[in-house]
Amino acid sequence: MKYIIKFLIHNKIMKFFYAVILLPFCYSLFCTLIYVIKNIQFSNKIFQYFILGNVGYLFTHLLLYKPIKLYVIGHELVHMISTYICGGKVKKVKIGTSYGSVNVDKVNTFIALSPYFVPFYTIITVLLWSLLKYIVKINLSIEILSFFIGFTIAFHIILTIYAIYIGQQDFKISGWLFSMVIVFMINCLILILLFVIMFSPKVHVSQIKNFFVHNTKYAYNICYLAIVRLIKHNKIVFAK
Repeated sequence: MKYIIKFLIHNKIMKFFYAVILLPFCYSLFCTLIYVIKNIQFSNKIFQYFILGNVGYLFTHLLLYKPIKLYVIGHELVHMISTYICGGKVKKVKIGTSYGSVNVDKVNTFIALSPYFVPFYTIITVLLWSLLKYIVKINLSIEILSFFIGFTIAFHIILTIYAIYIGQQDFKISGWLFSMVIVFMINCLILILLFVIMFSPKVHVSQIKNFFVHNTKYAYNICYLAIVRLIKHNKIVFAK
């Protein structure tokens, strides 16, 4: 039984199968993210600062400076932290100008993929803002926090896409498709939660849940009908 469970969890062929099954789920999550964004009032000052942060990083990345090394440092730190969380040990860390590596005694999907869905610098931003505001007692507005969250989220998304584009060994551990599906789903979930908590969209949480459930059912139903039609078509072809 232990070997069967291990096969179902760790086998790359099974993970590819799981990834294919989860594709409609990814579609539904993305639709839900768009639904939440559409229901955020642009007149919301906190949201405006978030967008300014997005634009600020985009401008920085395209015209001024690409902080690749900063991303690499955060990337490898998340690998290290996730290794410790999973009970592993870090043997060696190497950080270059545009690449890095962490030699660990334990590797799993979470350790390999966590840098691609954990917005490290966004977490640091929130912790630093909280420390300065509530411990040091510096009067910092929520708009300042929103700006830097927007800046660091854009940093995370753009450089995650860049890391995927140049190809990473991390994705070979669980297979490319499975890795992409996991990274996409968790990033969508994080953004949905962030937008709901920070920007109070016009829709209630229950409405978001109902929208997500409806779209998930719709997506899987479309896939089911497509498979049925494909099977029927193949039967007709083979019959001829």
